[in-house]
Amino acid sequence: MQLTRRTALQGLGLASLFATSAGRASAVFAGDSHPRLLVVHLRGGLDALAALPPHGDPDFRRVRGTARELDTSDDAFGLKLDPLFALHPALEPLARFYSAGELLILPATGIPDIGKSHDAAQRVLFDGDVDGGDFGWPGRAASVLSQGRQTIWRAAPADLSNDVLFDLALANPGLDIARLCLGAASGSAETVQTLLARRQALSAASFAAAATSAAQALSRPDGPRVALLQLDGVDTHVAQGARLSATLGTLARGVVAFSEAAAAIWRQTVVLGITEFGRSVHFNEQGGTDHGSASVAFLMGGAVAGGRIAGRWPGLAADQLHAETDLAVTTDVRSIVNAVLKDHFGFSSQAMAMVAPNASGLPAISGLCRT
Repeated sequence: MQLTRRTALQGLGLASLFATSAGRASAVFAGDSHPRLLVVHLRGGLDALAALPPHGDPDFRRVRGTARELDTSDDAFGLKLDPLFALHPALEPLARFYSAGELLILPATGIPDIGKSHDAAQRVLFDGDVDGGDFGWPGRAASVLSQGRQTIWRAAPADLSNDVLFDLALANPGLDIARLCLGAASGSAETVQTLLARRQALSAASFAAAATSAAQALSRPDGPRVALLQLDGVDTHVAQGARLSATLGTLARGVVAFSEAAAAIWRQTVVLGITEFGRSVHFNEQGGTDHGSASVAFLMGGAVAGGRIAGRWPGLAADQLHAETDLAVTTDVRSIVNAVLKDHFGFSSQAMAMVAPNASGLPAISGLCRT
């Protein structure tokens, strides 16, 4: 889809579609009944086998050996949610939401045959160029919800170096590129690790602050109804264990901060965590994972019918993998987007097709949101 079509779409008067949306659409402006949405883009392609280890899959140990991504023993996969899945230890602060029925996890999600280009996959995922200022379906949904009065809320982009440069720095701390991208006078491994830890701490503080600001903005009666946050650090080609653990910890703390600041609107809120694709099921020689197919999606909030893991698990046997290297996609992530638009926002089919045309024709997964 070209930018010219997006520009034209904005000029079609999306607010007029609001009046045609069925269900709760006519009531979403009535006091505290406003539905809210926070979209968290885990930018870079999240490794589903690390974030949600399928400890009960008989082939998990074969493809991953031990729980190498957790830097721990073969049996310690984190908090076990059911006989098949566990949460990465860094995500354990989210367990209370799972117990309260406010966290829903969908493994093996992605966009079938999307390829492994970040830019191309992100454009399809958001049906727009988020990095270029076109906020895609979240931005168009925000316009419909506010009848054109409010745009999407988004934090100012963090000034962080590209993850690929940090991969190089981790793997080759003696290279000049390591000193350049880390701003260090020395390229020693110790210096690199210290600066990476410092960067991770700054990133965590920045993300938590942005999440709190998003909650405050969404809580205003006259404020936006949709917010977008981006979290880098999941494109883990090198030394995945510690790096991904830090990023998932940042995610968990940020989402908890959002929930606390959004207490007044929590019952009307959905937090949607999505990524453009997954990672390879096998580690590479640098202790990381390469671009893959399926990942995992998270839905959290008082408006989520959670406390469970939904979707179909494809399995990790050799004949169940995509292209012999990747977790197979069994749930198109755009069907999750359609579910949010239909059941949480109450959009009509016509409004959904205009807000997320790339998802048009895909079913909205039923039962993900409380209606």
